[in-house]
Amino acid sequence: MDRIRSQSLFLFSMIVLAILPLSAGDPGFEWPLIKGSLPDLKGITSTFGESRDDHFHAGLDIASRDEAVQSMADGRILYSRQESDNPFRPLPGPGNLMIVDHGEGWWSGYFHLESLAPVRKGNVSKDTVIGYTGNTGRSGGAHLHFFISKSYGKEFINPLRLLPRATDNNAPVVQEMIFFTDNGKSSLLPEKEHRIRLTKAYPVHLNIRDPGLERSTRRGVYQLSWSLNGQELGSRKFDSILSTENGWLLAGKQPFETIFTEWYYNLGSLPFKNGKNTLTVKAQDFAGNVSTTNFNLEIQKEYPDTTTP
Repeated sequence: MDRIRSQSLFLFSMIVLAILPLSAGDPGFEWPLIKGSLPDLKGITSTFGESRDDHFHAGLDIASRDEAVQSMADGRILYSRQESDNPFRPLPGPGNLMIVDHGEGWWSGYFHLESLAPVRKGNVSKDTVIGYTGNTGRSGGAHLHFFISKSYGKEFINPLRLLPRATDNNAPVVQEMIFFTDNGKSSLLPEKEHRIRLTKAYPVHLNIRDPGLERSTRRGVYQLSWSLNGQELGSRKFDSILSTENGWLLAGKQPFETIFTEWYYNLGSLPFKNGKNTLTVKAQDFAGNVSTTNFNLEIQKEYPDTTTP
């Protein structure tokens, strides 16, 4: 849906570079669209840092059509674009969009709008309607995609860190462990005994979803950690995505390709031993709900020890 490279195309446009920041101060971000009532917000379908097949999802999604979108904080309109501006060119991935400058390098963006409000330049307040939700651009269904960035678009921040808390009572669910082998995809369910034969150090993948407030949604996790046979091996936290000379990196360190394979969380190759192994996965959402899931494996290992924790 929303490519970071498409976002950066607008965030670093010549129009933007010529504009000076606003005065100092905390932007004080609020939700741009409220479905239900705070804190019980409905329709949040995607969270920060999820996989979009070949890139990170750099904001939040709220399912919506033809609903008013407000600026998340006081600021001024930095950039806007809608199809009627140039009807002979197809809309880019973000569709009809608006970007607002909140000062001190803080920006917010609003994508896939059905239409923009009549006012497309000048100052806005946090209650100013800037557009209406839709399904324009590269979008799989009517929704609002919005982001918060700092350092003039060089770092995307998880909006949940800056917005009023939203209710979430359901812990993430680790649904399956996956090996992509030479013979195809092999799926293993948690909390069961599995006997498997490994001919090489295949990376381990996980299928995880976070139901959020509504059990039907499939959102990404906020924190993920894993251990093998009692030894901690790795962890990730989806707080920020930073632009570097090596591309967009999670927390400025890890590229997309080391975090995901397609839609699956990639843990890399793990130091399994011959015999019994227990992989323990802890998945946490932003509200602090945690699930702990075990995969019990009896492994016949047919390759030498070349991996390290």
